Amino acid sequence: MSLISIFLLALALAADSFAASIAKGARSHRPTLRQALVVGALFGSVQTLLPLAGWQIGIEFRPVVEAFDHWVAFGILSAIGTKLIYEGIRSEGAVADMGAYTIPALVLTAIATSIDSFVVGFGFGFLNISILVALAMIGGVTFLISVGGVYLGRKFGEHFGEYVEIVAGVVLIGIGLKILIDHLG
Repeated sequence: MSLISIFLLALALAADSFAASIAKGARSHRPTLRQALVVGALFGSVQTLLPLAGWQIGIEFRPVVEAFDHWVAFGILSAIGTKLIYEGIRSEGAVADMGAYTIPALVLTAIATSIDSFVVGFGFGFLNISILVALAMIGGVTFLISVGGVYLGRKFGEHFGEYVEIVAGVVLIGIGLKILIDHLG
């Protein structure tokens, strides 16, 4: 697998983390650099660790997990997306929500948006790939995109408030639906 292919894979895997980080930025009146870095570090770390775990245990457990992983990803992403849409509809503009930056909330979001990377890790065992290069690329791209997403969410959140959360929610549901359709089709 070429470096370009790995980079494109990293971008695809980071898309849902990007949408979630935009929502995090929109929910905070003025996210700090520290908050953006924490979001990026947690999202990037989880996005790095899950393919590593998938790579390590993929061959042994692949038939069991592959049967339902798409349903889990769809369920979690849809639940988070629905919650974002609901909060966007019921809010009145950008509402500061520092709870969006608690470690448990961030870890849960990071896991939910990284389930597909766990599945990708299974495939790494069958490819001629440098796992360290792939993991570094996936983690680095997710980190950078997530930090940027917090600031984009802040900027758009100040002007468009609840609409950013609604769009981010729709994007997360769309990603979950795409995962489901890809696996069922």
